[in-house]
Amino acid sequence: MSSSHTLGGTSRPGRILGPSLDKIIKNVAWRKHAHLVSACKSALDKLETLTDSPDPNPNSPIFGYSLADAESFLQPLILAIDSASVKVVDPALECVFKLLSQGLIRGEIDRPEGSESQSIGFRVIDSICKCGGLTDDGIELAVLKVLISAIRSPFVLIRGDCLVNIAKTCYNVYLSSLSVTNQICAKAVLAQIVMIVFARVEEDTMDVKVKAVSVSELLELSDKSLSDGSLVQFVQSFINEVMEGRELQNGGGAVSDAIGESGGNGQLNEGGESGADSKIREDGVLLFKNLCKFSMKFSTQENPEDPLLIRGKVLSLELLKVLMENGGPIWRTNERQVFLC
Repeated sequence: MSSSHTLGGTSRPGRILGPSLDKIIKNVAWRKHAHLVSACKSALDKLETLTDSPDPNPNSPIFGYSLADAESFLQPLILAIDSASVKVVDPALECVFKLLSQGLIRGEIDRPEGSESQSIGFRVIDSICKCGGLTDDGIELAVLKVLISAIRSPFVLIRGDCLVNIAKTCYNVYLSSLSVTNQICAKAVLAQIVMIVFARVEEDTMDVKVKAVSVSELLELSDKSLSDGSLVQFVQSFINEVMEGRELQNGGGAVSDAIGESGGNGQLNEGGESGADSKIREDGVLLFKNLCKFSMKFSTQENPEDPLLIRGKVLSLELLKVLMENGGPIWRTNERQVFLC
């Protein structure tokens, strides 16, 4: 471990995890977060012994590692994100972003029904959503970048409560951030999430091409006053970077391999023949339902003209407009969605 390029061993995930864990160790207050330091050091030692597996476990949340190893490497990242220390949270978020953008985090992520236990993938996303309230501009942007990367990845199926939680986190940044740039980024991320989810609804598959949202068009309605040229350019570049990403390795058939075993893409199209919605289309209905609910929230008698509530409702209506403009025949004919309309 004489130089930074050897940190984490020779495996693909290790080359990302190693430098990130090392940076967390250097930035964290050792006395206050002794458990985090110990977890990072243990993970670094383990990474040095691993190579890319020729027969990767399809149930593992990190491609190329066993389930137990993957959990031992993600746990320090969760502890770092939960630390509430900006210098520690930032490298942890950047690490998760890189793992997602290179297709190394995989699987179906949802809260298990009827069980108090949570998967390591769910705990990662849950911690990221919670740290969005740190009110640090840089952390807010990093959270948005990780969340849209998780939704964008064809190797990760974000489902149910986890999908709704991601949407709520972006709403909170839009409504409460002190940074105008972050507010617009959050709005653009939400619009992009809508476009990704419903492009998949139309094809009933994870691996679809989705265009990047036009930030200037998105600001033409309620946020036109914020449409500063440099701001729009920054946010558009932010969205483009995530949407273009780095070319994912192990593509093609690996999409079904990545989440099929955990109840994901391998079973996504089975609903078509039985008349039931597939998981992808179920989540499309769920997102649509929640957008409708967000747009119909009522104010209290004590504060009938709550500006945040009104702004949130307007945002919901704008997102529904994005959906209607980009939705295809499946969305327009789905009985459950037509009923909600």
